[in-house]
Amino acid sequence: MLGITHLMRGVAMTGLRTELTRTEKSPKTFSHYRNRKLIVAVVASASLLIVGGSIAAATVGKTTTHSSSHAGNADNPMQPTSGTWTVPANETDAPVVPISGGASNGNGNFNALSCQTSTDCVAVGSDNNLVGVIATTTDGGSSWTQGTVDSGEPELNAVTCSSSTTCVAVGNGATASSSDGGATWTTNSIPTSNTSLLGVSCPTSTTCVSAGVSPGNDGPYDGQLLVSSDGGNTWSVPTLPTEVGALGSVDCPSANFCVAVGAQILVSDDGGQTWTAQFVDGGTGILRSVSCSSPTACVALGSNPDGVDDAQAAAFGIVTTDGGATWTSTTMPEGSWTVNGISCSNGADCTIGGLSTTGGTAPAWTSTDGGNTWTSVDLPSGVSAVASLSCQSDTECVLVGLQGSQPVSGSSQGSQWTISPDSSAFSSSAASL
Repeated sequence: MLGITHLMRGVAMTGLRTELTRTEKSPKTFSHYRNRKLIVAVVASASLLIVGGSIAAATVGKTTTHSSSHAGNADNPMQPTSGTWTVPANETDAPVVPISGGASNGNGNFNALSCQTSTDCVAVGSDNNLVGVIATTTDGGSSWTQGTVDSGEPELNAVTCSSSTTCVAVGNGATASSSDGGATWTTNSIPTSNTSLLGVSCPTSTTCVSAGVSPGNDGPYDGQLLVSSDGGNTWSVPTLPTEVGALGSVDCPSANFCVAVGAQILVSDDGGQTWTAQFVDGGTGILRSVSCSSPTACVALGSNPDGVDDAQAAAFGIVTTDGGATWTSTTMPEGSWTVNGISCSNGADCTIGGLSTTGGTAPAWTSTDGGNTWTSVDLPSGVSAVASLSCQSDTECVLVGLQGSQPVSGSSQGSQWTISPDSSAFSSSAASL
């Protein structure tokens, strides 16, 4: 019987071993969540596993065991019995990791965006055939203009702009850089094979750090980090701890301080050249996204697989106020278990968004105290998923995601959100190359 399967291989982390195996037996639920590309948790400890459209889950820094029926083969119980690898045109065996509310095979959309102001943004994703798409807006997402990318550019998962002209995008097996605000792009190679990059941050016009995953020797995914000192044109592998698990996001609020999250928390104080592991007292779940409002304050979050059984389950959330030296769990809102997108602006303002699992409006919340408390936000009716957010404050944000099954973008001014009135133009720019 089909089911949502969460499966990971156990990995020792500073004397702690976490093993999680969970199967929810409900064909209807599986189909519903798979169609909405729900990422229950994007990374698992030392590996990220896609089985039948679902994503592995685990915990970081504590021992937790959930037992249920086991999905594996007789020779290797940690090897999935089903599941497929989607291979980008220019990177053999690089995994494609679905982004909740973003693009999928046959459904073009934007996966991520970066805004320099409340109106000027660059968004990346793919068309219906998982060919990379980049577009710009100067009106907060009401309309989009396609950027020029190389033919065959693979799907792009993340983008960052260090200035109004300098931007870097990353994706499945490649990176791209722009020096004209996203109008034209140059594809750049990376030094690691079979790598899908899921996050990127450029604190300066030259310094960039990217995080992602690649198939591991003992399991589907290992973590990868790359650094650039020339604005994303060339990349190198930094010094990493041993047994780095899959990584889903990275943020560098200064030229020196960077945080990468996923199956673990990694912190760098030298611009990504070297990394150390950090832990949360009591542990936390797998983390999909991290955003820093200053060189000392960051918030990271991840979807909670317990929401499959409990609609009121809260997402995993952690915060630091001392530049990543210590991390503590924060109480996330009830019902936030699908949240995977976060943007923290200057000060202590953060906005988070996820996707609806009931056919209603996607959930979203804001915080004005660095992620310690949250207030619900009413998105426009019909917005079913938030793939990415980029905010200048808690009241000035731009989002990309889904309205039903169609691509959508929108922006907030004050407490009011508006969705792009020209949905056909947005759909065309994202899905019909």
